[in-house]
Amino acid sequence: MSYSSVLLISATLVNIACFVLSAMALYELGRVVVGSDVLAYRAAQFYCINPASIFFSAAYSESCFALLTFRGMLLLEWNCPIPSAVFFALSGAARSNGLVNIGFLLHRAVRDMVAWISLHVHANNKVSFLRFGLKACQIFMLLALCVVPFAAFQYHAYTIYCNRLASYRDLPEHVRQYGNKLGYRMPYMGQSDWCSSWLPLSYSYIQSSHWNVGFLSYYEWKQIPNFILAMPMATLCISMIVMFLREHKLYCLYAGLLPQNDAEHVTKNRFNGLPNTCFIYVMHTAFLLTFGLLFMHVQVVLTVVFYFLS
Repeated sequence: MSYSSVLLISATLVNIACFVLSAMALYELGRVVVGSDVLAYRAAQFYCINPASIFFSAAYSESCFALLTFRGMLLLEWNCPIPSAVFFALSGAARSNGLVNIGFLLHRAVRDMVAWISLHVHANNKVSFLRFGLKACQIFMLLALCVVPFAAFQYHAYTIYCNRLASYRDLPEHVRQYGNKLGYRMPYMGQSDWCSSWLPLSYSYIQSSHWNVGFLSYYEWKQIPNFILAMPMATLCISMIVMFLREHKLYCLYAGLLPQNDAEHVTKNRFNGLPNTCFIYVMHTAFLLTFGLLFMHVQVVLTVVFYFLS
């Protein structure tokens, strides 16, 4: 076989392996969060047969990203914040939208902080500002760890494409040919517009200039078929979010930050709906859905939201 064929087959095998492992991680996560083996198994099945699963076997980064994200979520549910932050950081290296996973760490950290302060107040003990500061520093370090891979990639892109002394000899011949064929702006052609931005992010520039990604920029008459394609998934997400908010009104008003003992007095876990432990995951879905409909190509909702809705 040719070298390119070997690469394609290898990528497919690696992605299938990551897909199987991500399904197993999702099943374990469902058992912990939902507290039901049956629901966790159904969620894993739904994840495996969803229409976007084609991306999990092709040479895409979805399988690796899903595996790292689900494993990070599972470790966080097991109260292992440091390993969880490592997996979230790796997910950010696989895909830039891995930065959204910071929300899981931040919410858990704030919830634990509220529980810690509440415990000391109920025990009539003074809150140690030193311990409070150490906990805050630990949270900051974990969040910074999640940002490092994304920031490192952006710095790497900046040093290549914003280098005033760049020469065409700095790039391999096949890269130069590919860029010239598609009309891309190569480093030796001068600096791109994003190099002079106050926050030079190459990914944002690529999305806006090459993929037409921006606020409502995808809302065109010719995209109506794609909106119809995404409508069932968007409807399913909205229904799930509304049902959860209706079932756990008071718990959602507290943003899920109540200690578990207090939360049991505010809301009840019904068997016909999602338990309150799913709060952060429902909010994560709501954020992805809103961002996907307003800023991204609407059909991407199938791939970005589907495996998190499972």
